[in-house]
Amino acid sequence: MRIVKLNLARNCIKYLIRTYGINEIFVPYYTCQTVWNAIREAGCKVLFYHIDKNFLPQNEFPKDAYIIYTNYFGLCSKNCRKLSDKYKNLIVDNTHAFYENQSGLASFCSLRKFFDVPSGAFLYTEKISEENFAQDNLDLSPVKFHKNYTKFVQNELALNREKSIKTISKNCENLFKKTNFEKDKSTRIYLFKEYEKIFKKDNYIKLTLNDGEIPYCYPFCPDKDFYKENILKNNIILLKLWKNYPQKFSESKLNNTVALPLTDVDYAEKIMKIFR
Repeated sequence: MRIVKLNLARNCIKYLIRTYGINEIFVPYYTCQTVWNAIREAGCKVLFYHIDKNFLPQNEFPKDAYIIYTNYFGLCSKNCRKLSDKYKNLIVDNTHAFYENQSGLASFCSLRKFFDVPSGAFLYTEKISEENFAQDNLDLSPVKFHKNYTKFVQNELALNREKSIKTISKNCENLFKKTNFEKDKSTRIYLFKEYEKIFKKDNYIKLTLNDGEIPYCYPFCPDKDFYKENILKNNIILLKLWKNYPQKFSESKLNNTVALPLTDVDYAEKIMKIFR
């Protein structure tokens, strides 16, 4: 596999569509809407599929179909390997799993989802485009959502306006190189296990942390209203994951899922203190 360094994960999808000449692609309903938008912007047809409680597709796909599978929360590495063994054109969305070993026809990960950088994505692919892409020059300062939510939203809106495939900015790449990766990995694992001690019994999501996995977040889908009430009462800002699925969809059971953060120990302790 070769690495192509681009500005955004969504543009990795556009790159693959153009490079492989993909006309239609299967995508899970339960994933970020930017994935669907990127596919449509690239002139490709979106074919949706549902997932089951184990976060696996509910249906079989044609043998030669192109399929995007999301490595949910960085906790679905076994699913990725299982599906890549079965479907030769599987594309793994590792935006929640930066450290994951690559599998499938291609895969991509997001730098800004994991580290203090404003943008950036790595695409792993055997097929390289012959196009020359401009370098990203968007000037954004990285910010954690719970420290300055207004600025965080402004950054997201600015990135949403970036429709063109570009290579990663020099500034972003330089910031990324300063990351203490071992500290990041150990902090994520530690906080995930601490959250699990408190929330596991009331969590609809039953995914566990397997050996070698470094999670994006602790995904918490509470069965009880008092969790939501206490979070609001204590002014805890959390990112709510993909939501508003109709009741007839199996994914509707995940509508209340929040991403408990794994990079800020102080903020994580503040969250856990409420429920200890």
